[in-house]
Amino acid sequence: MFRKFILLFTITLLAALAVNYLEPLKKWADTSDGKAEGSFENQISPAYDNLVDVLLQQKGQLVEVQQTLESAKRVELQDYFGEKAISKQALKVPELEQGTAVLYPVLLPDRTELLLNFSGSLCRVRTDVPGDKISKTAKRLHYNIQNKASGRFIEQARQLYDWLIVPIKPHLAKHQIKTLITIPDGALRLIPMAGLFNNNDKVFLIHEYALATTPSLYLTSTHSLPKENLQIMLNGLSEAVQGFTPLKNVPHEINSIKSLFGGSDEFLDKQFTLGNLQQSLKQKPYKIVHIASHGQFNHNLEDTFVLTYDDKLTMKKLENLLVLKRDNPIELLTLSACQTAMGDERSALGLAGVAIKAGVGSALASLWAVNDQSTTLLMQEFYHQLQKPDMSKAKALQQAQIKIASDGRFRHPAYWAPFLLIGNWL
Repeated sequence: MFRKFILLFTITLLAALAVNYLEPLKKWADTSDGKAEGSFENQISPAYDNLVDVLLQQKGQLVEVQQTLESAKRVELQDYFGEKAISKQALKVPELEQGTAVLYPVLLPDRTELLLNFSGSLCRVRTDVPGDKISKTAKRLHYNIQNKASGRFIEQARQLYDWLIVPIKPHLAKHQIKTLITIPDGALRLIPMAGLFNNNDKVFLIHEYALATTPSLYLTSTHSLPKENLQIMLNGLSEAVQGFTPLKNVPHEINSIKSLFGGSDEFLDKQFTLGNLQQSLKQKPYKIVHIASHGQFNHNLEDTFVLTYDDKLTMKKLENLLVLKRDNPIELLTLSACQTAMGDERSALGLAGVAIKAGVGSALASLWAVNDQSTTLLMQEFYHQLQKPDMSKAKALQQAQIKIASDGRFRHPAYWAPFLLIGNWL
């Protein structure tokens, strides 16, 4: 008994020392030019992983586990952008409403731990599936699910459902969870949770829960979208410019959304310029900014952009535009575009990080290039649902994805699953 006490005391002491040790690493992760590529993955992340592993081996340390995971997420964003802006954001634990749960999948060499945050409580579920096995399966799903002519993705979608969802289902049922927020890590960022497959009931995860993702719970604001007198800025590019193909359904998409909201301004094709964006954002209190255009988010920030008629809207330019609204922040940035959030495992950090730094509540984007027609239909239904009283953004997206999935032409998840709600789900 005494030896066991000494062992637990030693582990606790090491964990406490490790927390203090990791604080200087946050500063080390900071770079002025944003080009310290691989510093987080190769050196900082393993230190956090080891600490989480130690903490999970103790009982009653779940708060410390969550704090460590959140600290790691913040440092990763800081490392990705190569600046201290993220570190200046206040860390706070948002209050979760009833019916909402946050899932942290923790991928470790010998197992996977599933940490769940409910309203007022934390719990963990251990599975014996090695983290590397989950990562490899996620990468295969990412590749296979994009092939609209194939059903090969089902095997990986079923496996990941069994490994990540089935173990926590009793807890989700006990708490009557309707909305599930995932804070993914590594290869899990490459997959749409909506496409995980319940083989017993023959339904996708989106049929069971409204879904959203965020890079950090502590950096996510949680308040409902004000529905009265919504001002919406609608931007679209349908013409072929700068070597990109035309998006023929964009005018219809813009017009259909405009018909739902009275306070909408439209900037299509030649009107969709950086100058007009800047001027309009200064003048009007837009709560939603919708951009239907080509875009690409990947590991290299310099190659990350959204296409306008006259330029490429880089992450820095986008951030500078959104900062104009910091006193009256935008609640939703929608990027209805091809290959918006695709790239490597950290590509979604670009959009999420810019949203956090600029004070935008949430972003809606796609993991890969999606059919122009199905995207238009999904966006129409999303905004149709969103205008309803008491309808959250996550639930609006859920209803839109379910409707598209029920259309025989777009039944394959390649059409509807890749759309991610990033950030505030309310």
